[in-house]
Amino acid sequence: MMLDDNNQNTLQLPFEYHHVPDFGSDFIKSGKIVSTDDSMGLVLCLCTKGSIDIESGLNSYSIKEKEIYFYSPAGFLHILNISDDFTGLVIKPKMDFILPLIYNLLNVRTQMYIRDHPKLSMTDQQYEYITEIMSSMEERINHEMSSDMEERRRMVLTELIKSQASTLFYEILNMYLINQPIELSAPDRNDEIMQKFMVSLDLHYRQERNVAFYAAEQCLSYSYFSEIIKSKTGVTALKWIISRVIIDSKQMLEFTNISIKEIADKLNFPTQTFFGKYFKQYVGISPKEYRKRCKNRKGDVTANKIEIDLYNYLRNSDTKSEL
Repeated sequence: MMLDDNNQNTLQLPFEYHHVPDFGSDFIKSGKIVSTDDSMGLVLCLCTKGSIDIESGLNSYSIKEKEIYFYSPAGFLHILNISDDFTGLVIKPKMDFILPLIYNLLNVRTQMYIRDHPKLSMTDQQYEYITEIMSSMEERINHEMSSDMEERRRMVLTELIKSQASTLFYEILNMYLINQPIELSAPDRNDEIMQKFMVSLDLHYRQERNVAFYAAEQCLSYSYFSEIIKSKTGVTALKWIISRVIIDSKQMLEFTNISIKEIADKLNFPTQTFFGKYFKQYVGISPKEYRKRCKNRKGDVTANKIEIDLYNYLRNSDTKSEL
């Protein structure tokens, strides 16, 4: 059964639910660069038939039938290849709906693990169970919305569907933990601080590159905030910020035709020259040279090697200045 987008809008659900490739002919195709709205939280992509190859950040993934890929919307997703028989489902929960579900159960270490291992391979039984929940949710939305109802009943229906969606996400998380056992511990106060930082970073990194901004958001001193972030992740807050800015810069340089000046403007640098110096400090070459090497995939340093070198630099070096 196909889910009617109008029904989703009428109920004002805290998530979007789409069949692909039926959801927009241009949404999923080889070579496509996908960028999700910042208001969306963790996006779930379920492959129901065929396969799709994607690239995100440092890694490439091949998603096959009965597999789910978890996609954080900050940044670009590069679709490398799609099989002719590919079909799937994309669930895009809003941030204020999905984040409480995650934060109530997972500490920062577990969240980081899932970010680094964003694919779930299900057994036949697990796949059948998950698709049954999805089908039930679709049927309820389309059946109930096919008839007129008073506002009070619509509100109840919306809450019922939200409850089904919460159950779906919890079941998927449970399967992930079964298939990839992770030692769980209850989130503590420092986990909450780190979680809020990651959300804020995704929302504000283009405007704010100063650690003091993120510390002040949580009414914490610069030094105490930095100490918590480093203790929870092994990486300083400043390195998280730099990594986010540089990766976004590189994705715009490689996957768009936006001018370098426009990229500098989007990332809130005072001048193109200032952006160029910032980029070269952490990548080793200028934005212009990086774009050139991405286009011809030649030269001494490939785009992929630059990405890996940046990652290693941010994890291992002592960053002393804030640009």
